[in-house]
Amino acid sequence: MRLRKYLISVQKEALLLIRDIEGVVLIFLMPVILVMVVTLLQHRTFQNLAEVKIPVVVVDYDNDSLGSAFSRGIGNAGIFEVTTVRGTDSSQLLKARQDVAGGKYQIGIVIPEDATRSIKNRVIVLIQQQLPEALKTAEAGSSLQSTISLFFDPVTKQSFKELTRASLEKFAAVTENRIFITAYSKVIDAITGQQSVLDIPDEPGIVFREDMVSEYTGGVMPNSVQHNVPAWTLFGMFLICIPVAGSIIKERSEGCLARLKTLPISFLNILMPKTIVFVVICMLQALAIFLIGIYLMPFLGLPGLQIGGNYAALFFITFASALAASGFGIAIGSIASTHVQASTFGSVSTVILAAIGGVWVPVMIMPEIMRSISAFSPLNWGVTGYYSVFLRNASTLEVMPEILKLTAFFVFCIMAGVWFRKS
Repeated sequence: MRLRKYLISVQKEALLLIRDIEGVVLIFLMPVILVMVVTLLQHRTFQNLAEVKIPVVVVDYDNDSLGSAFSRGIGNAGIFEVTTVRGTDSSQLLKARQDVAGGKYQIGIVIPEDATRSIKNRVIVLIQQQLPEALKTAEAGSSLQSTISLFFDPVTKQSFKELTRASLEKFAAVTENRIFITAYSKVIDAITGQQSVLDIPDEPGIVFREDMVSEYTGGVMPNSVQHNVPAWTLFGMFLICIPVAGSIIKERSEGCLARLKTLPISFLNILMPKTIVFVVICMLQALAIFLIGIYLMPFLGLPGLQIGGNYAALFFITFASALAASGFGIAIGSIASTHVQASTFGSVSTVILAAIGGVWVPVMIMPEIMRSISAFSPLNWGVTGYYSVFLRNASTLEVMPEILKLTAFFVFCIMAGVWFRKS
C-alpha cells in the first residue's frame, strides 16, 4: 500500500512537470548550450604548450654550423614555430625586435657572428693544453665565447621566460657539443695525419619517459572538455533548485500542500516523490551532456570526452550529485515564502557555490585561501569526484568520500526543509 502511494505521488509530480513542457526543454537545453559555449571559449586556455606552438624568430648572423643546427633543433622540438632570418644587416635585427614587440612573435633569438668559430677556438685551446710543445701546430683565435641574445614579447610572464630559456639552453648545449666533437676530431686528424669519419647519433644517450600516476592506461589528460563537461553539468543540476522550489511554493500558495497534509502521511513522504522525479531529471540531463561531450564535441574541433572505464563510480557520483541538487531545491522551496525569494536566492547561491567550487575556474589555479574555501562547496565535491573517475579511473570506493559528502548534504537539506516547512 505504501509503495502504491509513493508511485501515485511520483506520477502526480511527473504530470505536473510535463504540463510545462517548455520548462522541461529549457532544463535540458540551457545547460547543453552553456557547456558547449564555455568549452569553446576556454579550449585555447586549457591547451598545453605541446599543443600550441610558440612563434619564434631567429636572426642568424653566424651563417655557420651553430646557427643552422640551433634553428633546426628548436624547430624539431615540436613546441616552437621557427622563422629564421639570415644575413649581416643590422636592420634585420631591428625588424625582428619590432615584430616581437608587436606580438607577431613571442620570442626573438639572435645568434651572433662567428659563434661557430668561437666554439672551434675553444676546442683548439683545450687540445693545445693536452699536447707537448713539439706537436702544437695551431693557434686559437681570440674569441672563445659567444652570447646568444633573447628578447620577449612585453606581455610574456616571467615563469614562461624561465621555461623557454631552459629549453633553449638545452638546445644550445646539444648543438655546441656536436660542433665541439666534430672540431675536436678534425684537429686530432690533422695532428695524426689520418682521416676519420664520426657518426654522431642524433638521439641522446639519456632519455626520459613520462607517465601519469594513474591506474588508467588510456592516456587521459585534463583538457577543456574534461573540465567543463562535468563542471557545467553540476551547475545545470544545481540550477534545478529553482523549478523544485517553485513547485513547492506553488503547491503551498494554491492550497494543494494543505490538502496533502490532511492525508495520513508525513511531510517527508510528500517531499520524497518530488525528489525522485527531479533526481531522474538531473540524471537524464547529465547523460545528455556526457553524450554530447563524447560524440558532438569532436565535430566542433574539440577533444572528445573520455569518461574512463568505471561506469559504476560514474553512476554513483552522478546520482549523489543529483540528490544534492534536488535536496538543495527542496530546502529553498520549504524555507522561502515567495517565488521571488526562491528564484533570487537559488540562482545567486548556485553561482556562488559554482564560483568557489571550481566550475568557473579550476581549483588547481586558485589562490591558497580559495582552495581552502572551495572544500565547502558541494559542486567542488562533485567536480572532484568526476575528475577522479575521468582522469584516474577511480573506483566507487575511491570516490566514496565525495559520494558521502553529497549524500550528507542532501540529508541536511531535507532535514532543513522539514524543519522550516511553511504552512
